[in-house]
Amino acid sequence: MALIEGSALVTKSIANEGITTLFGLAGGPIVEVMGYGPQYGVRPIGVRHEQAATFAATAYGYVRNEVGVAVLAAGPGVTNGVTGAHVAFDNCMPLVIIGGSGPQTGRYSGTFQETDNVPMFRGITKMAVQVDNASRIPEYMAMAFRKAKTGRPGPVYLDLPSDVLQEMVEEDSVHWPTDYYTDAPPQGNPEQVARAADMLLNAERPAMIVGKGVRWSEPTQQLTGLVETLGMPYLPSPMGRGFIPDDHPMNFNAARSTLMQGADVILVVGARLNWMFDFGRRFAPDAKIIHIDIEPEEIGLNRKVDVGIVGDAGQALGQILAELEGRTDGVRDRAEEGPWLTALREKAASNAESIQPFMEADTTPIKTYRLLTEVRNVFPRDTIYSVDGQITLATGR
Repeated sequence: MALIEGSALVTKSIANEGITTLFGLAGGPIVEVMGYGPQYGVRPIGVRHEQAATFAATAYGYVRNEVGVAVLAAGPGVTNGVTGAHVAFDNCMPLVIIGGSGPQTGRYSGTFQETDNVPMFRGITKMAVQVDNASRIPEYMAMAFRKAKTGRPGPVYLDLPSDVLQEMVEEDSVHWPTDYYTDAPPQGNPEQVARAADMLLNAERPAMIVGKGVRWSEPTQQLTGLVETLGMPYLPSPMGRGFIPDDHPMNFNAARSTLMQGADVILVVGARLNWMFDFGRRFAPDAKIIHIDIEPEEIGLNRKVDVGIVGDAGQALGQILAELEGRTDGVRDRAEEGPWLTALREKAASNAESIQPFMEADTTPIKTYRLLTEVRNVFPRDTIYSVDGQITLATGR
């Protein structure tokens, strides 16, 4: 019977998930995981530091709506990936980190770059485990990908000892898991959905906040449909942008404070009421909150909610639209002519006018507003930008 190496089982498992790109810095004992890439149709992209591998894999997966994969060499290579794992965990982004480690047979004897990796990742991943033998690699890999993308997404760490990666096993004896993951997204509770639809329909100043969590259901049609059906203004988080085009007339990112403080009913979709939205404290005290999230523990955190819907963003939004069907005649027209949108448009225009001198400033050194204006004027409308923190982040928003 044909023999197959543990490293090849890892790479083949990655390919079986439909992943065609991984990121890493080649080194022992994971170098062959990258080396087998071309054989299985997986492109390895090398970096100069393992932290960059985890960041790149996370971002690549987010843009492509798939699980990112980072491969880290043993010892300092793995420890260099800790920050990237934490970022993926904090931002709820699916990532599988494959880390090398010393041989199981030499554990606690002082082998080269011996590190107890699993405990480092337990608090910043959805799962952190060590693979105990090569024949179980496909099982562990399937488990890791399922865990990374099920429910609220997040990172998973798999520790691969060198003797497991180098072990040869009979290929015919390896069990390859199939049909181990359901892609059926969960719907919201019908009663809560009906309540949400009624609240939005009866609101005088409705608004929607769109967060990056909508990424995994890609509900562009549902988001746009709800905004346009109700004439409802919306505000995207920095990474919640693009699911409705930025130039949509109902995007009031330029009147952020006015929208948050003035709305009487706020639909929060795929966003957490954390520091990004001042923990919900900038909303009017008597504003009613509808919160849609895949994670039940997130609903009601930092701010009381009136309707909490646990479920997939696209499914829940589709259910709300179905509840509104046949009940919205004239709603958008009344909104277009009403004082709520008028106030938001006036504030957005005033804010745009106030920053216009900075966008046109001919100074040295160049002002950030002018720099980003020139960048925006050069690149296509659907360009994805990566902006730095502090002044650049605030200006880019």
